[in-house]
Amino acid sequence: MSKKEIELAELSLLMEALCEERLSAKESARLEEIVLSDPDAMQFYLNYSHLHGTLYWDQALGADAMIPVAAAVEEEIAEVEAVEEDGEITVIESIKRPTAPRRKHWVAGITSVCLLVTFMVVINSWLKKDDVPNLVDNSPNENAMPAGNNGTSENLAAVPSTKHSRSIHVEPSQHPMLRSHQGDSPQSLSDLPLIAAKPKQLAPVEQLPTGASDDAVITFINHRIQDGWAAANISPSPFASDEEWVRRVYLDVIGRIPTATEAEQFLKSTRPDKHQRLVKQLTENPTYVTNWSTIWTRLLIGRSMSREINRRALQDFLVQSFAENRPWSDIVYDLVSAEGDADTNGATNFLLAHLNNEAVPATAITTRLFLGTQIQCTQCHNHPFNDATQSQFWEINSFFKQTKVVRKKNMGEKGEAKEPKLALVSLSKGGTTFYETRQGLMQPAYPKFAGVKISDAPGVNRRQELARLMTSGKTNQLARAMVNRMWAHFFGYGFTRPVDDMGYHNSPTHPELLDQLSRQFVDSGYDIKQLIQWICLSDAYRLSSRFLEDNVADNPEDGSTPNFSRMYVKQMTAEQLYDSLQVTAKPTQIVTNYSTAWNKMQKRDQWLQQFVYTLENEENDETTTFDGTITQALLMMNGSLVKRSLDFKQDGTILTQALKERTPDARIRKLSLAALTRYPTSRELTELKRLVKERTKFLTARNVPLQSAVQQSYQDVYWAYLNSNEFILIH
Repeated sequence: MSKKEIELAELSLLMEALCEERLSAKESARLEEIVLSDPDAMQFYLNYSHLHGTLYWDQALGADAMIPVAAAVEEEIAEVEAVEEDGEITVIESIKRPTAPRRKHWVAGITSVCLLVTFMVVINSWLKKDDVPNLVDNSPNENAMPAGNNGTSENLAAVPSTKHSRSIHVEPSQHPMLRSHQGDSPQSLSDLPLIAAKPKQLAPVEQLPTGASDDAVITFINHRIQDGWAAANISPSPFASDEEWVRRVYLDVIGRIPTATEAEQFLKSTRPDKHQRLVKQLTENPTYVTNWSTIWTRLLIGRSMSREINRRALQDFLVQSFAENRPWSDIVYDLVSAEGDADTNGATNFLLAHLNNEAVPATAITTRLFLGTQIQCTQCHNHPFNDATQSQFWEINSFFKQTKVVRKKNMGEKGEAKEPKLALVSLSKGGTTFYETRQGLMQPAYPKFAGVKISDAPGVNRRQELARLMTSGKTNQLARAMVNRMWAHFFGYGFTRPVDDMGYHNSPTHPELLDQLSRQFVDSGYDIKQLIQWICLSDAYRLSSRFLEDNVADNPEDGSTPNFSRMYVKQMTAEQLYDSLQVTAKPTQIVTNYSTAWNKMQKRDQWLQQFVYTLENEENDETTTFDGTITQALLMMNGSLVKRSLDFKQDGTILTQALKERTPDARIRKLSLAALTRYPTSRELTELKRLVKERTKFLTARNVPLQSAVQQSYQDVYWAYLNSNEFILIH
């Protein structure tokens, strides 16, 4: 049986126990875990509940009126009750004389039959399979019922509920949800559990030593991911080609595709450690700094240019931090505790952008970005699926109550008035924060984080205390959130979905791997570059994006759990597309250091505004229309960036260089390498040469000069490359 079939078996039995009101607290927690982990399981839960309620309601309202009333016949019925004492289950049998007419048992029987038939239909639709797994060989004898000490079956799955008797008796050996795995040794019926067996548990994971070597950490990643494949019964795709991998790692680490020269240098290298060397080189590349400062500027304050903040000052702070490879804990501490002028201290701009609406946005985004927990919904009510409460939201919110945004007058050199300067000031005042419950009651909230209560006296700087608590302590939640986010950056999916909603209600796909990577990240001194190297040099990151028959089920797009048996295809971000189109136009214009990059980055930010829409809500959210819209398609077909790449009149452009090649083969190979980081296949090369020839002939027949016709023909080839899915996707 597959993992999903086993989980369905467990879910079906838990739902049966729920509907019969015999679900224990432990089973209730397991039911919640399954339902919240899979959209299909959630739909199954809703369908089952609706079906049970409908049948039960129909039976209660109209069944008796449709069945002739017969004389009551008294008979002795054995009632079985299971009692658990000191961890052992004792079956007690008693005799009870029912007073209800026989017709009620008949009604219950008909209802149970209908429920069972419809239930099997739901099972088939959930699994999307037409067949039911076969019984294993040497299955238990269906007629043999092992008896307990008092002659009663010890199999709890067959024990009738004490709330109402059941007319249909189903042998556990025949229950489709309790069939054994192929190849498993047969079990006696008394060994079968109430809840279907879980997937085979893997051996406990030994912790890596403190400060383990890079090779040890990478090996640990590989083993944990392989264990996930084994548990899911899937096989990984083969390794990606060097062409695929080098394009992928350039986009993920420095935010653009490699130039033809950079790609060719890697592809021609025969060094066995060329992958390790390239990742190391990329983390030392000046574009690494601009890329990651851009990523975190976008996460911290969004893409919108409308807020009264100094965007450049914030990015300057991030650029310096990433250039010096400062510990992530230090960067977060500065962002949370920052004070002073927005122009002087760039870190202040993070909170300056979110201190509106009683600091509700600041509270929500701080925990979401740095701790991987979403608490914004608890500002009004307790969380429905975890322990987060409304009081906890306002306890964290109270850390920001001393903070005030000050607008200072700003005069120009000639005395003219300019936009006011913003500053972040911490007031030396104490006191209690109050919030309103849904019942209209006012409740106090004191500054408290992770179980640690801070004094609300005037002399205590609450934000500094919050920053200290977030970046220290035994929970390592800061590290876990960063590791999860970085994994999602490189693979498209993190260990949890969404990546910033971690907790027991949202179990990670690879808990041991997340725990150990987080520990090693802390031991490394929160070294971001080292974390990137661990991920990029893992076997999972080197896999191809191609589906295989053995891992076609590993497709998180349909809601399934990611097992990372292949590289999931991602679309370029707007920033990656912009910078990559600069590479396809004129590689000499690539930014080599941040000091000369700001003007070009401003142009990019202005270009991005056509896709950005700010949402007027309490979380200061924004959305984009970049992903797969008509605007994006028109931009790629006719936009100025693509036109710049197709310019063959300007010296130094890729197209100009390609046209200088002597043969059609060399020209097409040059264009393919520049746009797609690979050489064309033999079939592709043959077809493109034929198309170029026909296009040239077509244009010259319309009195276009031969040289211009040839140039336009190769221009069309390059346009087709740039507008292909292969160009815009990270695969």
